Amino acid sequence: MDFEGSKQVAVSHIDDKRQMTVLLGITKSGSLVPPQLIYQGKSDSCHPVYPFQNDWDITHTESHWSTSNSMDRYIDKVVIPYIEKIKDQDDLPLKQHALCIFDVYAAHRGEQFLNKLQKNNIHVVFVPASCTDQLQPLDLAINGPFKKHMKAQFENYYSNKVADQMKKGVKVEDIKVDLRLSVVKPLHAKWVTKSVDEISKNIELIKKAWAIAGIEY
Repeated sequence: MDFEGSKQVAVSHIDDKRQMTVLLGITKSGSLVPPQLIYQGKSDSCHPVYPFQNDWDITHTESHWSTSNSMDRYIDKVVIPYIEKIKDQDDLPLKQHALCIFDVYAAHRGEQFLNKLQKNNIHVVFVPASCTDQLQPLDLAINGPFKKHMKAQFENYYSNKVADQMKKGVKVEDIKVDLRLSVVKPLHAKWVTKSVDEISKNIELIKKAWAIAGIEY
């Protein structure tokens, strides 16, 4: 962030970096499936202390990327319960089949993962390699707006911190914004929750994602 005179605001603990993955899913009817959040770490202690919704899956891997284990967990904690809820809601047969679309990421193609889907009457269609920008509904209309919501919330937080210090008379060159993991992680959880809420309310956008991909039934 620059101010007049090209003076810069210091960012405290900028090297205290961690990443996480938000696994989103959408349905053709315009719903956002409860997400899976994957934090980087080896135990639950890496999770933020935050009141996530009960149907969200909060987990971790050493790399924060999806793994075969985290995908198995996603099916158990999110996909199957969601499908069961819809079957009950719409009075569908217990053995009603479902269809999931995944990209060809390695964690989506494990034998145990695919067998679990098959046993639960869930069929899989894979988006061909290098075609997610044309055929993956999430990439076409959901991931972009979600990231914009996240970025806007961070920028608002950052600018407010700078403005508060300027109002107190702190010189621009002395302003510091603390981005330690312990400070930002709970805030980030809040931003994810708000971003998911914004996307979930935009039913037409979710339906549009499928239409852009040319997926109809």
